[in-house]
Amino acid sequence: MKAVKLMISGVLVLSLVGICPAQEVEDTVQQVDPNAVPSVKYRWYGFELLDILRGLEGKVSVDVGATIQSKNMWHGFDLYDDHGVFMPAVGVTLGDTGFSGKVMRGYPLSGGMEESVQMLYAIFYTGAFLEDTPYVTNYTANYFYYSLPRISGARSDSQEVGVTFAWPKLLGDNGLLPNYYIGRLWPSRSHSNIRGSEGFIHVFGLAYDFAVPDFWAAGKSQGFRLSSDITYNDGFGAGSAEHDWSHAVLGASSNVGIGNITFTPYVNYQISMDDSVNPEDELWCGVNLTYRF
Repeated sequence: MKAVKLMISGVLVLSLVGICPAQEVEDTVQQVDPNAVPSVKYRWYGFELLDILRGLEGKVSVDVGATIQSKNMWHGFDLYDDHGVFMPAVGVTLGDTGFSGKVMRGYPLSGGMEESVQMLYAIFYTGAFLEDTPYVTNYTANYFYYSLPRISGARSDSQEVGVTFAWPKLLGDNGLLPNYYIGRLWPSRSHSNIRGSEGFIHVFGLAYDFAVPDFWAAGKSQGFRLSSDITYNDGFGAGSAEHDWSHAVLGASSNVGIGNITFTPYVNYQISMDDSVNPEDELWCGVNLTYRF
């Protein structure tokens, strides 16, 4: 059964490319800036498609936002067991230095889950190399500190380091963006409630950016992104997690900007392949609202 799901996932990823051939949207594709940094996909913490970008030279920018999501999905795990989550966040970008940070808090949208309130502290550094070649590689290194503040002694806290790579020109200037994430998780305390959760994770992804012309009115197009990825879990996140292909995710999202406000609705479907991570396929949706100043 697992082999069948893996095959289906591969077919769906290929279908994502097949249903969006470049020649049909040649005039409407949103070109990927080769100097931009890769998508850092908070698919596991509410922000399904949030790009961590370098800011303007000499300018410190701040963003304040919030996300409502129908399920709290994190690297394939359904943390709140089909219950929703509300996540406010504050972020800072330090000009064009490449450094940025974010603080998020997660509140369950159901009663009786008070100890499940979450905090996430994140630091990023973005950059690129091989900029003048078809192999231009954008990267974002990240550090995450996960906390459950209502559990004493930080016994359930954990940390993650990782790096995302993306290749905006590897498949041509057609909106296709192959990407890869590698991360490692470990408990923050030696006497932890989550001993055995340390391990690596590998996420292989493919995104497709395109625009629909005259979507709102004549001359006003709207951009969309289709995304797909498949994950190999190497003991990451749970002591019982098997070292195997755990899940694949298909998603769709769009950004609507009004001044300094960005409205981002999204929907995702997860094909679960390893019961030690998640025994169920998952469908969830969410919306993010962010104000930048």
